[in-house]
Amino acid sequence: MKAKPTFRKLVQVGRVVYLNEGPYKGKLAAIVDVIDTNRALIDGPCTGVPRQGFKYSEMFLTKYLVKINRSQKSKFVRVAWEKASIDQKFADSLWNQNLNKDVLRSSMTDFDRYKLGRARQTRNKIVKTAYFHIKKHDLRAKRKALVRSRAALAKKEAPKKEEVKKVEKGKKGETPKKGEAPKKGETPKKGEAPKKGEAPKKVEKPKKAEPVKSDDKGKKKKTK
Repeated sequence: MKAKPTFRKLVQVGRVVYLNEGPYKGKLAAIVDVIDTNRALIDGPCTGVPRQGFKYSEMFLTKYLVKINRSQKSKFVRVAWEKASIDQKFADSLWNQNLNKDVLRSSMTDFDRYKLGRARQTRNKIVKTAYFHIKKHDLRAKRKALVRSRAALAKKEAPKKEEVKKVEKGKKGETPKKGEAPKKGETPKKGEAPKKGEAPKKVEKPKKAEPVKSDDKGKKKKTK
């Protein structure tokens, strides 16, 4: 797997550059030859830039490339330039749009800046109201969907509860569990509390044995 190069815009023959300094500021040209590490030979037959040496610090490299040979004549550079339609590509690029915006801003007056600020405020207000309107409707729709899902879940769980109740009613005659009250017709077991409304049953106490008296002769007689 080949590694991608770090720099995609290189100083090479055929590279289109944007001039940002000098008498030809704002025009395009193509690098015809590399002079040294500081300068390059450029030529722009279609933009009115004559062939000359230019510093790298006074130009910007673009992503466009023209297929020409080293130190090729201007007529061949013109043919390659027109074939690649460099002027049309640069005119449609975002770079050129931003340059035009800078030109407009530099030519604006104070009143124009004020009108631009007011226009931005009205635009932001319209966007903000639309955003909150959409958000409100979205929340309502989510709430309705949640209510519907809960209702559907309750309908699914309702028959299960009815089945559990039927099963509990069918279980009659079984002994109640610990902590449960006895059912109708059943007597509470030992240690169980009676139901509400029922009087507690009396528990019979065991009879005491009668005392026995003894005579002098050692005979035992029962006292009446």
